[in-house]
Amino acid sequence: MFLDIWKVFVFVVTTTYITAEIPSYIHVCGRKDLNYDQCIAENIKNVKDKICTGFSEFNIPPNEPLMFDKIVIFDTNDLKLYLKDTNIYGFCDLVVNSVQADSERLHFDVEVLFRHLYLNTTYDFDIRLLVHVANKGRIESVTENVRMKTGIDLKTITKNGKKHIFSSKVNSVLHIKSFTYKFNDDSKELTQLHTILNDVILNNEKEVIYAMQSVIEEKVSKIIISIFNNIARFNSYEQLFPVET
Repeated sequence: MFLDIWKVFVFVVTTTYITAEIPSYIHVCGRKDLNYDQCIAENIKNVKDKICTGFSEFNIPPNEPLMFDKIVIFDTNDLKLYLKDTNIYGFCDLVVNSVQADSERLHFDVEVLFRHLYLNTTYDFDIRLLVHVANKGRIESVTENVRMKTGIDLKTITKNGKKHIFSSKVNSVLHIKSFTYKFNDDSKELTQLHTILNDVILNNEKEVIYAMQSVIEEKVSKIIISIFNNIARFNSYEQLFPVET
């Protein structure tokens, strides 16, 4: 969930900063603004749709759906459950619950609520009971009211006489309470297998949620770092974070 120190070093050393106008959907917040937290919160609201559509001005492609080649839920001798070719949607439909910003330490704590997250994936299931049972198939899942708390640390560097800023570390923590799901193939031949798989999921719901949360948290943290640092490439520290506006 944290950006590797080596990646930070490479970013700082190799990044070419290009001065550009800040687009109208980003409202610059003065560091001494009495409503600084609210200003940052409004900015998040303004750019949330760009997560899905991309930031063309900064050459940032769309980041939805979140895509995962393989997610390991269980991997033991007697039970294997993988999710493959997973797509997750719904990250633009968010509500900003709170922002706590420390402009001096360059640290931000943000809490958002995702109303719905939709998952479309292929399950790969293999279990050894009295007989060996295995199958692959499509499954869809929905989870509602997912809270995410994100801590963002920024750092500055002076290059060519100008002070620039970049994201050095992001830590995102998801809180998924429950989820619903359905199998796309409900043929009678798979009824027994689906019953077994249902029992595995329901009896191990916490483990399933934990496995999903972990991979989503890591990817979301990397996306936040990527978006911020790509925007920061085009603008100096004083452009993005002036003392006053």
